[in-house]
Amino acid sequence: MTIAPTTKLLFVLLTCLFVSACTSTGGSVVGGDSTVTDATAKQLSGDVPLPPGAVVKQQDSLVMSAASTWLGRISLSVSGDPQALFTYFKDGMPASGWTLTSSSFSKTSLLTFTKGDRVASIQMQGSSFGGNDVLITVAPAARPVPSRP
Repeated sequence: MTIAPTTKLLFVLLTCLFVSACTSTGGSVVGGDSTVTDATAKQLSGDVPLPPGAVVKQQDSLVMSAASTWLGRISLSVSGDPQALFTYFKDGMPASGWTLTSSSFSKTSLLTFTKGDRVASIQMQGSSFGGNDVLITVAPAARPVPSRP
């Protein structure tokens, strides 16, 4: 049994297309997750405490600026008890200068803090694999619009 040259060519082209679709550009993994490193913790130290062993979901995170002026979103995967994680942030954020403005512990827990002209919200939810998905969002606080006479 012989295979026609056009069939061979089609097979080679499809294989190349499949292989190129499975590789990333620039030689680096796109959207890879990473455990919080000392460098990341140091960058945010004094501003937002990150739990030990937390894994940053890089494809879902966006941090602009650094240290005490950063804005954006950090998505984490954290193992452990949801109540302990809630307490970690509820106690740790005020220790870093944030003021608790609201809190709710439930299936999806939410903590809201203010610090200067920024607002931080921390949303925590148990994941289906026994850990916790955490989303920390820091944004500028809304300023009231002055009324016109």
